[in-house]
Amino acid sequence: MKNKAFIINGKIKCMESCRVVKGYYLVIGGGKIGTDFLRYARKNGFPFVLVIDRDENAPASGEAKILKTENELADLLRNKSLPALPENEPEISGAEENKQKKAGKSEKENKDNNNESEAYFYKMDMHDIPSLFAYGIPEYIIPAVPCHAVAYILADFLKFFNPEFCTGGVQKQESSVKELFIRPEDSLLISYFEDIATAFPEDVIAGRYPEYGMLFLSYAREGEICPDGCPGPRDRCPTFGRKKPETITEYTGKLKDKLPGWVFESHQMKPGTGGLKGEELKQNLLEITELVRKIGLNQENSNENNHKDKSRTEDDGRNEADKLKERAFFIATTCTCHGVLNLFYVT
Repeated sequence: MKNKAFIINGKIKCMESCRVVKGYYLVIGGGKIGTDFLRYARKNGFPFVLVIDRDENAPASGEAKILKTENELADLLRNKSLPALPENEPEISGAEENKQKKAGKSEKENKDNNNESEAYFYKMDMHDIPSLFAYGIPEYIIPAVPCHAVAYILADFLKFFNPEFCTGGVQKQESSVKELFIRPEDSLLISYFEDIATAFPEDVIAGRYPEYGMLFLSYAREGEICPDGCPGPRDRCPTFGRKKPETITEYTGKLKDKLPGWVFESHQMKPGTGGLKGEELKQNLLEITELVRKIGLNQENSNENNHKDKSRTEDDGRNEADKLKERAFFIATTCTCHGVLNLFYVT
């Protein structure tokens, strides 16, 4: 347990030192949505876009410079994550200023030349995303895959992110958290799951899947399809004429009164496409890692006390469901209209 605590402390220290790189957009998935965002980013001059997909022939690969090797990717990210130069530049002589003017290199022109959008594609499985954080956290992460990307990032983050991570020497380890899958015969956990669901109005629960520890949330009804370019206003659904007393993000935030949890808000990058802020991702992952450390220390103290008091039963009269509930938490990705929630527990 002491070795585990050392690793957790190392994770926190390393994550705290990771910079959020301004102007860096990471797109997870190079299919229709990812490619559409890539085009939008280039059209609007987003400085640096990196698209990853496990399929080397994904549509986005044809619209960006392809990085062929891990070394190419590492060199690029190191360069992009370098701190910006100080704003206060040294004074130059009048002669040098005139020289620059004659050469047509005014400050404005120099800035304009640096505002071109750079777009790259790299073949990578999304499970390897935490390895990218060694070079800096993107300002925005745009999930463009048909799964709960944050759930995978969290679990993989706690596998990859060990003390060697800060040096780029990332090594996998067993994750400190697991998804809470609930079997139909586990009546106490089923009741626990349903109690969590009561935090939401029935008309925004789009799906209950206790066997996967998941809730799907939406203002859209079964069979309704939202248009690709919906602006997602917070107070009403313009497509189906439905009022929103509260956003899905606001409803999910209230769930934290019932159990520990973190909401990763999807901010609209363009109509129909959302992105996670790197600053918020970093803070949430730090807080979750702190929870893992706290629960680990509590388990260690409990085990020591049980060892000293041999008269106590192995589970102290408490069943496994109660133990899991004490170590459970949720993570959710939400926007004004939709959301997905996963239950996890600390191992």
